Amino acid sequence: MSAYKRALRERSEHYLMQAAMKEVGTGAPSTVAPYKKRGGLLWRLVFVPLYRRVPWTVKRRAMATLRMTSTGWTPPAREPSEPWHPPPR
Repeated sequence: MSAYKRALRERSEHYLMQAAMKEVGTGAPSTVAPYKKRGGLLWRLVFVPLYRRVPWTVKRRAMATLRMTSTGWTPPAREPSEPWHPPPR
């Protein structure tokens, strides 16, 4: 089961990264045509847009339910808009 979860995470990260690179590169000059892999229609047309619309709290709850996160520690409390600060000494 852990191999399946790892593969699912790798595939989702791959298509999210491709979508981000496409957005960043939009409008930038290029000398070559963009490479479009034939597979992954479900991931590109359904998963990526849906993932971007789901709030972070729902994503975090889903990852915790599937046990795709680390356990055994309590993350520091902070607001979503607050930047990360190192813990006090």
